[in-house]
Amino acid sequence: MAPQFDDEHFAAILRELDAAISGEGTLSERVELFRKRFQIPAERVAAVFDAAIAEARKRTQQHIALPAGESFTVEYVTDKPWAAYNWYQGGYHSVIQVNVSQPITIDRAIDLACHEGYPGHHVYNALLEEKLLRERGWVEFSVYPLFSPQSLIAEGTANYGIEVAFPGDEKLAFERDVLFPLAGFDPTSAEEYARVFGLLERLKYASNEAARRLVDGEIDDARAAVWLENFSLKSPELAARQVRFIRKYRSYVINYNHGLDLVRAYMERRTHGDDGERWRVFAELISSPRLPSGLE
Repeated sequence: MAPQFDDEHFAAILRELDAAISGEGTLSERVELFRKRFQIPAERVAAVFDAAIAEARKRTQQHIALPAGESFTVEYVTDKPWAAYNWYQGGYHSVIQVNVSQPITIDRAIDLACHEGYPGHHVYNALLEEKLLRERGWVEFSVYPLFSPQSLIAEGTANYGIEVAFPGDEKLAFERDVLFPLAGFDPTSAEEYARVFGLLERLKYASNEAARRLVDGEIDDARAAVWLENFSLKSPELAARQVRFIRKYRSYVINYNHGLDLVRAYMERRTHGDDGERWRVFAELISSPRLPSGLE
C-alpha cells in the first residue's frame, strides 16, 4: 500500500526550505523566484535536452544491449496535463513529447531524458518487444494497458533509471559542467541549486496525497489546487495543471513515487550499491514480465 502523509510531514520540509532560501516575501514567492533562476530559456531547451539524451543513451549503451535500430524522436508540444510523454510506436521506436507550456527547469533535463528515454520508458518498451514479443512470441505483450499493475513497474523503473544512469554526484556534475553552460547558467550556482531542488523533490508525495483526497471525494478541485500550492509550492497555474492530470489519470499518480520506492528497495536488496551489478539487475527487471508484488 502506498504510504499516506499528514500535513505536518510536508510542513516540516517547508520549514527546511524556509531556512534554505533567503530573501524577502513568502516562501512560495521565494521558491518561485528560485525556480525561475534555473528555468531553461525557450531557445535553449532543445540543445539542453539533446545533450542530456545523448549522455543518457551513451551511459545506457555501455551496460545494456539495445535492439538494433532503436530510436526515438522528440516533439515539443503545448497544452498538455503532463510534463512529457513517451508514445511507443513499436519497431523499437518512440515519439517523446515534451510539454513546453509549463516552465522547464534545468533539473528536468536529465530526469526526462532518462525517464522517457534511456534507460526508462523507451528502453523498457523496446526490450519487452525484443525479449517477450519477438523472441518468445508472447503476443499479449504487444499491448500495454496503461491502467494496470505494469505501470507501477514501468514508472518506478523509469524514475529509478535516473539514479542508475547518473549515480551519486554524477547527475549534478554533468548538469554543472555541461547543461548549465548550454542553458546559460552560472555553474558556480549548481551546489545551491542541488540543495534547494533536493528539498523540493521531497515534496513530491504531496501530489499523491492531493490525488488520494481528491479521488476519495474529501476535497474538490479548487481545494486540491490550494493544497498543492501550500504543500508542494506549485504556482496556481501548475497546481491547476496537476489537478487536471489527477482528474484524467486518477490514482495513476502513485506509480511515480510509490513505484520508485518499490523499485529502489528491490534494487538495493540485490545490488548493495555496486554500480555494475545495479545495471545488470535493472536490465533483467525491465526486460522480463513482473508484478508489483514480486518487488516486495
